[in-house]
Amino acid sequence: MSLPTRTHAVRRLALVSLVASTLLGVHAHEHHDVDVGPYEHNFVNEEPLDSVIKWHIAIQVFCWGILFPAGMVLGITRSRFHAPLQSLGVVLSLAANYLGHHHAGRDFHTTAHSHFAGYLWWYLASQTLMGIFLKLHVLEGSLARRVVVKAHGIVGKSFPVFGWTQMIFGGIAALGFCFGEHVGQCAAHFIMGSAFIAYGVILVLMMRLGAGFLLRHNMSQEYMDSWVLMLWGIVNTFTEHDFLRGYSSSWSHKDMQHVSLGVLWWAGGALGIWLGRNHKRNIIPGLLISLTGYAMANHGQHLEFSTNVHKFFGWCLMAAGVCRIIEICFVLGDAPTPALDDAVAGRPKAFQHLTPFLLVLSGITFLSATEEQMQWVAGSGMDSTTYGNILLSGAFVIYLACTVLFDLYEFQTRHRSTASAIGLAPSSSSDSDVEGGSSRRHIGGGGGRGSSALAALVAPLVALVRGGERDGGREARAEPAPYESLPVRTPATSGRRDSTGGFELEERDGSLGSGSSRERARRGDGAASGSQETVFSLADEVDGEEEDDGSDAYWAREEKAQRSSRRL
Repeated sequence: MSLPTRTHAVRRLALVSLVASTLLGVHAHEHHDVDVGPYEHNFVNEEPLDSVIKWHIAIQVFCWGILFPAGMVLGITRSRFHAPLQSLGVVLSLAANYLGHHHAGRDFHTTAHSHFAGYLWWYLASQTLMGIFLKLHVLEGSLARRVVVKAHGIVGKSFPVFGWTQMIFGGIAALGFCFGEHVGQCAAHFIMGSAFIAYGVILVLMMRLGAGFLLRHNMSQEYMDSWVLMLWGIVNTFTEHDFLRGYSSSWSHKDMQHVSLGVLWWAGGALGIWLGRNHKRNIIPGLLISLTGYAMANHGQHLEFSTNVHKFFGWCLMAAGVCRIIEICFVLGDAPTPALDDAVAGRPKAFQHLTPFLLVLSGITFLSATEEQMQWVAGSGMDSTTYGNILLSGAFVIYLACTVLFDLYEFQTRHRSTASAIGLAPSSSSDSDVEGGSSRRHIGGGGGRGSSALAALVAPLVALVRGGERDGGREARAEPAPYESLPVRTPATSGRRDSTGGFELEERDGSLGSGSSRERARRGDGAASGSQETVFSLADEVDGEEEDDGSDAYWAREEKAQRSSRRL
């Protein structure tokens, strides 16, 4: 494709994307034009949700919760399936957005969900245009292209965060919560709940993939955690109560609870920072999590149902903190989590999954414990045990999605490394595009697409064979190497007769092939690759017997000898 053709294609695609985002993402329902608020209730009417809006919810959750995060992982690992999967997600999300603006049944006022959707479509359109620009390989080697590569990566990695935020806003809009005087309380629950979930996900990430990062920066996981706890404690201390008021002595019960937690976090976080210097592990973050859970379990509520849910939240936090302390002190013995390239020891211990899962469960519980939610669930006749089972199910689903994404990353990285090792895929470089192509294409380098397809087919087979080998498999491959190319010699060459009959292998330098060549094969010596000439010694050959040289005269003499023996 010539440069002018590519330029026209980019312009057409940009125009289509911008028009689509404008028509589908920015415009809201017709009645939004006159919405000015504020409102005490989200609904315009009390109609139930119809099937169209339910399809909108299901498709958008599938796109932003599964497709886009999976495409992000494929982009990070330079997979050729990154662009097709993200394109499918964009098409499905556009279709779901259309359904969200053409439904019947319940109508809504202007919400954070509808406002954020407009910005989100511009965000998605810009990411799509950057991906198209990179795919067309224009302006290669230029500063503009390097900037686009960086921006495309940053925006792509933020997809899970923006998707989660929009799904939270969507749930609030669908249920009609968090209006009027409930806005502040909802914001506190959703921010803190999401923070606990993010903390659990980050712990899984560092446990699975972050050992090398921590080692390179000479820090422990608790050192990072303590910094976050200290900074968050400072913010919580000075935002939960107005210390600048003239009558600052008027403290409410809520102010006392929240400010005391803030002081606990920044004081304990400072201690954790000091103890966690020089890659040392400590129990302070786990202890702070447990103490926070104890405080939340005793947090009094107006409804008994809400009190039980807050107790459940506190117990989950206490269990997470205790599990973290046990993991550091007894499971790992104050040692860091091993890197994944350590064959067996590198895999996370089964016990290590408890802490991040309990943090995810704590987060989703706190997300689901606002005043309006508690009144709504209690009014439906559901008891706290059933509600807890639903929250547990949600935590399992979130944790499953995270571990699948991390497994996908490891799978893609492993097979890409295998393909590179056998020469079927180029090794990744820092200036590579997302889809795996270098920022500079090689002229005349045809066949790259075929090589990528071949690598995709061969790499899993090679990895399967290598993964299924026994301990001696590598030596079994290395030992026959000196004898791969064997010229035949006459029996005049020096050799030693084998007691079992047959022939014996001998290297040109006179050493027997049973020991020295194997030793060189284990050492990785160049002689183990068949570079030294190895010969046959026909030890069972009778002295004076004529050798079969393959000529007609030899076979004529053999036939004559057989006739003579038959006469006898």
